[in-house]
Amino acid sequence: MVATKLRVLNPKSADIKYTGPEPDWTVQPGPEHRQSAVMRAFGWYGYHYDKKIVKQLVLDWLLEHDAGQHRAFGRVPESALPNTLGWLCRMNQRGLVLTTRELEFVSDTVRANIEATGSVKQVVAESAATEPERVTIQDRLRAKAVEIVAELEGLYDDVIRNDAKMTADHRPIAVIRGMNLPTQMVSMVRDVWAARLEELQAVQQGRDADLVEGYGNFSKIQIRNLVKLSEQVLADCASFVQIKRVEKRPRKAKAVSPEHRARKFRHITEFGEFKLTGLPASKLIDASEAWLYDTKKRKLIHAVADSHIGTISIKNNMLLGLGEAESQQKTLRRPTDTLKALMTASKPNARRVFRDIKTTETAFNGRGTDTLMILRVW
Repeated sequence: MVATKLRVLNPKSADIKYTGPEPDWTVQPGPEHRQSAVMRAFGWYGYHYDKKIVKQLVLDWLLEHDAGQHRAFGRVPESALPNTLGWLCRMNQRGLVLTTRELEFVSDTVRANIEATGSVKQVVAESAATEPERVTIQDRLRAKAVEIVAELEGLYDDVIRNDAKMTADHRPIAVIRGMNLPTQMVSMVRDVWAARLEELQAVQQGRDADLVEGYGNFSKIQIRNLVKLSEQVLADCASFVQIKRVEKRPRKAKAVSPEHRARKFRHITEFGEFKLTGLPASKLIDASEAWLYDTKKRKLIHAVADSHIGTISIKNNMLLGLGEAESQQKTLRRPTDTLKALMTASKPNARRVFRDIKTTETAFNGRGTDTLMILRVW
């Protein structure tokens, strides 16, 4: 380990009397206060410094912990780095003992950015004493996911700098699609943001006094906006999975009729008890919205196309392109009355009929069954 002199930062001196000096970690915070203390420190660095200093803070940390990576990291562009990476490195140098998860985030993000610049092989060649590690497919997938998590962290930082307001430039789906997140690693990104959403909701609802204190520099409206951002990231992760499923369909040499594409989808067209006649499955192809009824379980199903895909499609016995949050089902207590109202309602009124059903909503998995009837399609 190389001993280095800690860089002296120059915060906005006029504001120090309001924000206090740079956080010091000579004394470690207790477990119950650590999260709020770290969040306050993030807020301090985010207020006084921008992205330009992040890379230098990481380089200072690497010079002390890994000289080989320090050389390679010098080639990484500043724009690729999330602010939290620099803040954690700085806080560690000032005495904060990082958790296992934080250390993994720092090391994985550093490695992913080095690999993204193509610097790994050159650094290994320069260091004869360094034994090159065997990189598995899972390592590459994980590195890609870490890179995307870091990019989304950068988006989160940008929103905070914009007074916690999202604009048309803050589109999580654009980040996820643009960097081609492997579908196997979507759960990793989702877990990070699900934890963030749970934390923000705890602040919003006042369930944790320490978290409320840690986010004390944000207004209620700003917290609400950050909750919306987190929900959007999770929704876009689900949308991305649907998009990739649709894109996996093989390119067709010639046009295939909707009837042929829907031939394996299981459903019924007659239900004598309620004198219902169902539509053919081919009607679902390229539809944006549909109403289905499970005659055995008395479930009314609202199938809605994902907003990023736009239309429903069918592969074997599965509906593809469904919006995960929007496609829901409810049990009918009085199926005769509800179905009668649904069959005569306009498109907006049909949604109102569904909202008025008092039973619990559950997700629809998109599979056809021998008791499923297609009632209406738009």
